[in-house]
Amino acid sequence: MGESKITSFVPEPGTCLPWRIKKEEFGELAGDEEIVKAEWEKLDAFAYAFIWFWVQR
Repeated sequence: MGESKITSFVPEPGTCLPWRIKKEEFGELAGDEEIVKAEWEKLDAFAYAFIWFWVQR
């Protein structure tokens, strides 16, 4: 995994860690990047919902 050059960011609503940031951590991806991106966005949306569930209890 490569080191991210981005030190701070403001995530868009509904996201925890945007794909553009995570992609930098992965570096060069072998295979279809769109598949990895789609799965990452599902996982990120789940994490966002999980955190909000616990915050609003």
